Amino acid sequence: MQEPKEEIKQRLDVVEVVSGYIQLKNAGQGSYKACCPFHTEKTPSFYVSSEKQIWHCFGCNKGGDLFSFIMEIEGVDFSQALEIAAQKAGVKLPEHFTPQSRLGTEKDKMLELNLIAQKLYEKVLTEHERATIARNYIEKRRITKDEIKKFGIGYAPMEWTMLSDYLRKRGYKDADILSAGLAKKKINGNGILDRFRDRIMIPLYDSQGRVVGFTGRSLSEDKNSGPKYLNSPETLIYNKRAILYGLHLAKTQIRQNKSVIVVEGNLDVVASHRAGVENIVASSGTALTDIQLQILKKLTDNIIFCFDGDGAGYEAAKRGIDLAIEMDFNVRAICIPKELGKDTDDVVCKDPQAWRNLVSEPLHIMQFYFNREFTDANMSDINKKKRIVDFLLSKINLYSSLVEREHWLMHLSDRTRIDINQLRSELKVDTKQTEEKVQQKKDDERVISKKDKAIEMLIGICLVDNSRLGEFLITLKDVNAEDKLIERIVKDVISLYTNNKFAANAQNKLFSTLRSQYSQEGNEKIINFIDKLALQTELYLSGNNEKQVRENIDCNIQTLIQIPQKQRLLEFERKIRQAEMTGQTELARSLITEYAQVIESLKHDK
Repeated sequence: MQEPKEEIKQRLDVVEVVSGYIQLKNAGQGSYKACCPFHTEKTPSFYVSSEKQIWHCFGCNKGGDLFSFIMEIEGVDFSQALEIAAQKAGVKLPEHFTPQSRLGTEKDKMLELNLIAQKLYEKVLTEHERATIARNYIEKRRITKDEIKKFGIGYAPMEWTMLSDYLRKRGYKDADILSAGLAKKKINGNGILDRFRDRIMIPLYDSQGRVVGFTGRSLSEDKNSGPKYLNSPETLIYNKRAILYGLHLAKTQIRQNKSVIVVEGNLDVVASHRAGVENIVASSGTALTDIQLQILKKLTDNIIFCFDGDGAGYEAAKRGIDLAIEMDFNVRAICIPKELGKDTDDVVCKDPQAWRNLVSEPLHIMQFYFNREFTDANMSDINKKKRIVDFLLSKINLYSSLVEREHWLMHLSDRTRIDINQLRSELKVDTKQTEEKVQQKKDDERVISKKDKAIEMLIGICLVDNSRLGEFLITLKDVNAEDKLIERIVKDVISLYTNNKFAANAQNKLFSTLRSQYSQEGNEKIINFIDKLALQTELYLSGNNEKQVRENIDCNIQTLIQIPQKQRLLEFERKIRQAEMTGQTELARSLITEYAQVIESLKHDK
């Protein structure tokens, strides 16, 4: 029986998958190009090969197959990417396939239950008499019918078992309803009660747009009726540390705008969409977690936090801001003026254009800190001055870039009239972390010798055209690459060829055979390398005629032939010097004669 992964690959074309997210342009020879969705660039360096079913960006060096693309673009792990791809391909995954297979049926059931609940809540809100007060609230918040539909907003009436009874009639057991987070056990006696009652229901979606839980906003004025906002409990499908409200609707706009706006409330997201600003998510009034930031990092390097006039939003977001800076986000901030209201919803209700203007001119987060700290600050009070300086130094210290640190130190020196050298001495820079980042950058910058460039070119040609392999191996078998990756590939190619593991005339056989071998090893580094090399070679071949290609091949073959010859001559020269230094006159003469004969023979070979 065929593995689901292979069946999906047979049914899906990587070009079709990628073009579902970004616009591709034909680059010739079965290749397509676009500006990379994973980093900012003005000219395309992102390529997709229909022939080899791979993609690679020569700018950020990311690449892989259709599964790795879905993982990057959706911000999911492999098992989730497999589910997404299976859905696109119309392939049903067996329960035993993924590591979480035993949980698959239970997770599916939870997703079903939450979706049914969302549909019911929405129907109650839009159609039932019992939701009159809820509809009045919705109208007061200026939420339209289209927005109710777009965000799936609903209402849970003031009834103890409405949802539970409805789900039971559809065949679900109490245990299923409890595990999905939609009900809770009665304190006294047996049975269950609906978790949400008399609340505006805002469904929470995962990045794929599946309902995984709810936030319920209370309509009751009774303080004993529970918290103003009530969230679903954590379940197999709902992890509050990983969910960002509105992300499933924002992903495309985040990529296009190359930034994401983070607000506090879910209804702030709804209001922002009404104003035409859709690259926005909500943190639900808490600091962003490392998991949420990692998800956003796959979409953009630019994050904009929105704060209200009294700074309450800032207090909630502080830890998330620090984490974002440490993760090398470009962090900016929007500060809502008091005259416009306390949050995004207020601003949009008052003037949608005002919100668009705020979004278009965010402050650098350090500028926001400076403005916030120095507004109405009494700098003659030494204790307050020390507190401000200590606070701003702690924020400057988060930046690993020397340029950024120096810029804000100069700014702080100007504002406080403290000598910059004194401020610099107070700055507790994590030199170890900085050195590690610099070293990582050096490791990523691959230096390649002339010999390895020649070998790489020939191997690249072989990955695209197997028929040339026999000719090239005569040269390749006699040279050793300096780069470990290239040397490994050359050895594997020679081994495959000499052991008849593939036919020289089979289309893509060498590339697919190597890729399969490295995939089984889990060697992502070498997979990325041959993907990049194959795409690079395809682009080179499509941009040059046969004569130019042949001349380049001959030039590289000649380079590799000459290298061992030059090494042989250098060895002769070393031996001659050694013989002369030790007084071995006869040996020196003999070596010189032999050296001259070798040079003469090399001339004839040319």
